[in-house]
Amino acid sequence: MKYNIIASLFVFLFLNACNPDFNTNQKDMGYQSRKQGLKNKKRLSSNKEASSNKELNSNKELNSNKELNSNKEASSNKELNSNKEEITNKKTETTMPDNLRNLIEQAHADSEKYKKKLEEEPKNQYGLLEAFKLIFWSGSKEVNIKASDDNRISKRYRKNIYSTLAIDDNKLKNFSKMLTTSSQMLGVFSALNSLGDIFEEVIVSLYSKKETLEELGIPNLDKLKNLFEKFLSLKTTVSEIMHQLLLDYQNNKNSINTDINRLSSHVKRIYNQMLIKEKEAYELQREIFSIYK
Repeated sequence: MKYNIIASLFVFLFLNACNPDFNTNQKDMGYQSRKQGLKNKKRLSSNKEASSNKELNSNKELNSNKELNSNKEASSNKELNSNKEEITNKKTETTMPDNLRNLIEQAHADSEKYKKKLEEEPKNQYGLLEAFKLIFWSGSKEVNIKASDDNRISKRYRKNIYSTLAIDDNKLKNFSKMLTTSSQMLGVFSALNSLGDIFEEVIVSLYSKKETLEELGIPNLDKLKNLFEKFLSLKTTVSEIMHQLLLDYQNNKNSINTDINRLSSHVKRIYNQMLIKEKEAYELQREIFSIYK
């Protein structure tokens, strides 16, 4: 047994002496293994970083494309809106003068209707003869000019009354009854004559220039159209007030057909309204002529 142990020890020493790099190789193998693991970790980390950079670049490219598409879309919409606005402006440039021209032509046609009405005037002057005889102006040689006379001033006055009242011929005679009953009606007819002059002057002036409306430009055309519409609306309002007065008289509202004092009070209120409308008409005329005369 003793000899076996000595023999085994001798063999071990002999083998270790013959292979001095054994331990070194074992150490080298451990080092190489750790080195290889480190390389794998670095390679894995590098791959992750590359993948992360690739994803980041991809997101940047995606965002860039989205922004580019958004800019293109915005530019396209802006261009589309610009084209629409240009088309609208061109359409406005065409339609605005035509629309205003149509209004002027319609108003002129209405005015011409009353010129014809005057030409076809019967001897009783549509039932207003007795009323017109009460209306007069001082003329030359101390001769009074009556509204019923056959001269230029009288005819113009009667046309103004007809056109401003704008009432059926068979109803006009009732105004004659009111005027011969209440002296307040003289003031009403005077206001109607002044309004008729204003309406005629504006319509004739605009009609003579209707073919050159485009020279005004869109802003002035728009303003002129609005003013002229108000002007025509005022003319309609005056006619409606007088028509209501006629209805009230026919229906004996508040006894104005049978009580002279009540008729005078009622007509005085109408007269005050006519003065306000006359002032409004003058103001509209001034504004219209400031743009286009």
